[in-house]
Order: sequence, then structure tokens, then C-alpha cells
Amino acid sequence: MPRNLEPPNGDSNDWDVLYLARGDEEVVVHRPFLTGDIFAGVTVQAPRSSPKTKDVMIIQHPCAMRPNGVDLASSILVAEVHRFPVLTADKWSGSGKLMPLPGLLAGVTSNRKNQAAFFDDTYHVHPLDLTRRIACLSLRGVNLLLQRWVYHSSRVIVPSFDFDSAVTPVYEQADIIEEWCEIAMDAGRTLEEANNDAHAWLREVDQGRTREKALEEPQFRPLIRRGARMAASKWRAPSPPSD
Repeated sequence: MPRNLEPPNGDSNDWDVLYLARGDEEVVVHRPFLTGDIFAGVTVQAPRSSPKTKDVMIIQHPCAMRPNGVDLASSILVAEVHRFPVLTADKWSGSGKLMPLPGLLAGVTSNRKNQAAFFDDTYHVHPLDLTRRIACLSLRGVNLLLQRWVYHSSRVIVPSFDFDSAVTPVYEQADIIEEWCEIAMDAGRTLEEANNDAHAWLREVDQGRTREKALEEPQFRPLIRRGARMAASKWRAPSPPSD
């Protein structure tokens, strides 16, 4: 077990490894909401205070966000995001009360581009209030976020690769749904239809188990990805049985 909280990329100060997408040109609407997604201008309300508008980051595991595996819960746990100085790689072992987000704001040249999510400032928000997503973390970024969040809550440091085994299947699923929606929408499906089609296809039983379940095994992920790409432009969710 590591004795210190891990930096993103060894001794390197290359922070790009933290992010999958930043800014309007990279963040796409059809990617499912996931741990580490960052939103701007969200209305939040702390106990005994007036509503305020803040930037926030989702800090729940994806499975906790979707009680039935598909639909978002009516209450999503988020942490406030605001400006914070860049930490060098050797300083990431401290500051356990936050998740540093250096270089978060795409296109900003001032130090304001460097932010952090603060675990002492958390809120529950409705998913309909999460309208402007400005960044998504990479798989590495999500693993480090969960490591720091668990440390903040328990003072136990769990290796990032332990989180990787729990996060990768749902991260792969998000990647597949994102790609499926892009392909299916080009073929004429709406975003809602494409999203429903993708979830239904993943939950179909194939070789004795659902494709969603098969994503837990690394050796099957490339096959499922390829199958999803082939199916996305023509597959339609089965019609519900008639009464």
C-alpha cells in the first residue's frame, strides 16, 4: 500500500494525463455523466444559507449515481471547484482535502486556469441542474480523485490501481455509449434514442451473460467495443411487449 497520495504522472509536471476533455471543443453532450465531470454555473444550497452559483465536480462512483444502472439519481454528490495554485508532483502527497486540477480551464492563459475540487465544500444537486459540463477526467484522473476522496473520508490511502479495477468497466461503458451515440445520431437516431439503444444492447445476454457484465474482464473489452461500433448504426432497442 502506498504511503503517500500519488501524483498524476510520476515526477512529471505534465498535467494533461488528468483529462479526457476540456472546453466546448472537446466535451461532448452525448458522453454519460461520470465521476470527475466538472460543471460550471451550478446552483447549490448549503444548509441554512441562500442558493449560490458555483462550479462543481461529481465525486460519486458511477454506480452510486445510477441506482438502477441507467437513470441518474435525483441527488448527485458534488464538490465545489475554484482557483488553486499548481502543485508540483512532489507536493501531491499532501493537500488531502482537495483534488488539484491544474490547467483545467481550456483557453485561459492566466493562473485562473488552475483550479481544485474541495472536499470540505460538498453539495447534493439534481442532475437537471448540471447543464454546462466543462471538463471530463481521464481514467487516471478518476482513479486519483477517488484515492484522494477516500483518503479525505477515512485517512486510508488505497493504491490507484485498486480503484482502476473498480472504475475501468464503467469507464469503458461510458466510452462505448459515447461512441455509439455519435455513430447512431449520424445515422438519424435522436440522442435519447441512441442512449437507450446503447444501454439496451449492453444489457442483452450474449454468451450467457450481458455485455455490460463482460466488460469486467479486460480480454472481452475489444470485442464488445467492435461489436458496438458495428451495431450502433443499425441496431434498435426491442419494442416492449404488448399487453
